[in-house]
Amino acid sequence: MSDWLNDVIGNDLIAVYEGLYFTEDAVAWLREKPRTLGELRAEEIDWLRWMAANTDDQDLLRKLSQDPDSDVRMWVACNPMTAKPVLGKLAEDPVVFVRRGVAQNSSTPVSLLVRLHDDADVMVRVLASRKRGDPKPLFPR
Repeated sequence: MSDWLNDVIGNDLIAVYEGLYFTEDAVAWLREKPRTLGELRAEEIDWLRWMAANTDDQDLLRKLSQDPDSDVRMWVACNPMTAKPVLGKLAEDPVVFVRRGVAQNSSTPVSLLVRLHDDADVMVRVLASRKRGDPKPLFPR
């Protein structure tokens, strides 16, 4: 298990959950005792996916970008608050949906979109070319 999964979930993160449509049971589970990100992941992976899509906490996004679950990494890649260095690492992810997330992210820098322009996946190339403002989308070579 990655070291970051042993990090205890703080009250600041629980407060985010409380303010964003989480059930009372879910918040009660988090407040019941100190919980780690690994416990949260084991209890309900969708919570981690939601965090990856919605948090602006840069340290948490960096950690979630290393998660073994490709959906968690994809949501980090799609999150416009994800830092450029993290997007750069995710642009090299072996899972195509993660790279597609980077290509469609409104915060992906042009230099990274240029790199994705040569991706093996046609949809990554199309998304990267549209984000760059190319007049027409790329088609398979």
